[in-house]
Amino acid sequence: MEKTYCKIVLIARMGAGVATPVSCVKRAFEKQGHTVFLFTPKMWPELFDEAGTFDATALSRFFEVQRPDCLMLAEGIGACGLDAAVSRGVAVGMLAAARSEAEASVAKSSGAPFDFAITISGRSLRLEELDGFDGVVGACAPAIDAAYASTPIANLVAFGPGIMCLQDAMPARVAFFDELVADGRFGGAVRCFGAGWPERFASDPTFTHIAYSARSSAACVVFGDLGAGSQNANAPADARDAKAPADALLTDEALVLVHADGAKLACVGEGLAPWRAERMDICEKDVGAAREALIAAVAGQRSGDVAFESRRLPADSQGPFLDGSLLATLESVREQLAERGLMTGLPAPRTIVSVLGYVGMGNFGVEYILATVDRRLRELICGCSIVAVGENPLHTLRERGIYSITLQDKRVLDRVLAASSAALVIAGLLFDQGIRWSIGKAELASSMPHTDIAGIAAYVELAYMNDARPVLYGIGAGPLDVADGRSLVRLMGRLGALFLTRDEATAELIRSCRVRNEQVISLADCAFLGSASDTSFVDEWFASEGIDPASRRVVAVSLREYENAPADFAERVAAAISRVQAAHRDVVFTACILDSSDRALAERIGALLPAQAALRIFDAGERIEPVVDFLSRCSAGLSMRYHASLLLGSFCKPCVGLGCLPKVVSLYEDLGQADTLLSMSADTAEIIAALESVLAFDAQRAFALTNRVSELRKKSGESESILLDAIASIAPAKRGEIPEELFLNRVANDIAEKDRLRAQIARERRSVEEARARCAEVERERDAARGEVEEFAHSYSYRVGSALLTLPRKLREALSKGAKGPKES
Repeated sequence: MEKTYCKIVLIARMGAGVATPVSCVKRAFEKQGHTVFLFTPKMWPELFDEAGTFDATALSRFFEVQRPDCLMLAEGIGACGLDAAVSRGVAVGMLAAARSEAEASVAKSSGAPFDFAITISGRSLRLEELDGFDGVVGACAPAIDAAYASTPIANLVAFGPGIMCLQDAMPARVAFFDELVADGRFGGAVRCFGAGWPERFASDPTFTHIAYSARSSAACVVFGDLGAGSQNANAPADARDAKAPADALLTDEALVLVHADGAKLACVGEGLAPWRAERMDICEKDVGAAREALIAAVAGQRSGDVAFESRRLPADSQGPFLDGSLLATLESVREQLAERGLMTGLPAPRTIVSVLGYVGMGNFGVEYILATVDRRLRELICGCSIVAVGENPLHTLRERGIYSITLQDKRVLDRVLAASSAALVIAGLLFDQGIRWSIGKAELASSMPHTDIAGIAAYVELAYMNDARPVLYGIGAGPLDVADGRSLVRLMGRLGALFLTRDEATAELIRSCRVRNEQVISLADCAFLGSASDTSFVDEWFASEGIDPASRRVVAVSLREYENAPADFAERVAAAISRVQAAHRDVVFTACILDSSDRALAERIGALLPAQAALRIFDAGERIEPVVDFLSRCSAGLSMRYHASLLLGSFCKPCVGLGCLPKVVSLYEDLGQADTLLSMSADTAEIIAALESVLAFDAQRAFALTNRVSELRKKSGESESILLDAIASIAPAKRGEIPEELFLNRVANDIAEKDRLRAQIARERRSVEEARARCAEVERERDAARGEVEEFAHSYSYRVGSALLTLPRKLREALSKGAKGPKES
């Protein structure tokens, strides 16, 4: 029977880091070839509200483009706007480790009902009795996942011996540990990962800290009825004690992982559910006896090794594993939902390709190439998904429907590249002057967050270390005048990068950096593989403007502000448009806005036109499909922008070019239109002559352009074939478990230090604000007291009292003078 693979959108907090049940599920899914797109509040804060509810409508474009099989909510997270998923054929489900999580997800979600639930618990959660849930249920018994069983920790001396606890703080529990630590025989650490613990016991539960603690602890304490324990977490909501702690981290799955890591499970008190009770290694009803047992456990832990070291791998890694039951459960759920047309899956396992570019910033050309690469790879490689590495992941997710991260997310980038079969760099990024200043090779050793040449080199280096083939795909280069820039290109070559360039000039420039010839192949821009489809936006625009494309010739005008343009550039263009439009009444000039900054220049040119002429404006905002559709329906163009010229050329539409950047010159030469490329200093007459030339586009020139475009498409196809071969050679090794080590730091040290300093600055600012508030309060109290004094000074009582005191005072003064006698002469 052919195996089916799913694309899963997973919404979670990862509250217990790698020990969270959803983390185990994610690893198990990925090990079997499924694709998991993870969204957490830490990575995607914009997608969650203050209450932690996920906004599913933010993924509307993602659902439309990527067509995932299901959206799965975990850890009790709710989601609004679930109809955004359902309307696009995405099944909605949840993953629950306790009944309370399922109740929370159902209660906090809206827009559509749940289609399914998968539970991981040592007992039945009875979800069929849950109000508001009427979906398919699949149940798994808690077990260690196979990937976790083979994942080592990186630092064996990070945590010393001791005990741990996953539950929340209660007075009786805190007192128990205080008395344990006070006993001089204990000599171990106490690490508590739940909520509310005092600083002397509290530990961070996120990332890998629970795993490190479990592999260095003698025991994990589980409190039963001491302090109203968590054994009722799976009871119905109305049966649970409202005063009991949530103990959200103490799931059955977490206990399994902790025990597999080598920590004994030690129950203090009574009242554990049967499944948990039978798995306890130490069970003491009396707190005194429990303390003695824990002291003995830590002493036994120390006795075998004076220089204590943690267990690198789980002590019990023989299975049975979660993977088998989980995947059987997923398949059972999938088969039932497939009868309703949901979760149909794919016949091939995942293939991940990471794509670095200046994406997420509204640059039309890069966005178009990204969308084209994503579409082509999904069409040609079954199960393929790309992860964009750009500047603004939220923009890429919402506008392009593509999952994205940044270069600054170093740990996340490392894991993405570890799963990637290829690491692409797209568009014309390979230059050492331009968008941002780079100090060169020194940036490799810093927290370089940007996609300039040093950032690209760092990305290629990390790809090399993760066995992901670096491919600079359809790349454009130049200038490369800085010595460090050329050295960085040479470094990329030494790391095995493949340069598939968009023109020969780029290829020669890269070869001049001493990159081996066999790594540099001159082909064509991958944008030639793009295509246009009719959009309602363009249809509606033509209708609103009263333009019939069948009887009118539309000339696309794509101009930008440029520092080297003549001072009267707008006047020259306006005069040319006016003259040409007067001579050709069927011609409609339309400014096609590829960047929002282009609109002001277009409006300025339009204002300079005489009454009988006009420059229409076509602006689709952030959407690229309507722009491509519009350009495909135009008859000709007048363009300063490279990708407007490229798209018009790819649709065999002649274009007048303005500007002489090397990439523009190469494009017009490749298209056989070098005679319609003008310099920025071209006068009105030259622009008119060039426009007349493209409007008089005869059959011979049309035939020549069509042949050139056909050749360029063929070259783009060759470039794509080379890329596909590179991916295919690595993909099989990247479709299962992705080996890793567990590190304690979630982010690079330099970024962590920046975060620490930011937090310190924030604390200092709060302290200053609090001091200012106290000063303001003291000033208000002073002013109030002063007002009371002034009010009293003007009161009738004060005046009467003052008058009554005046006579006695004067008598005293007179008597005092009389007592001293007359002065001597």
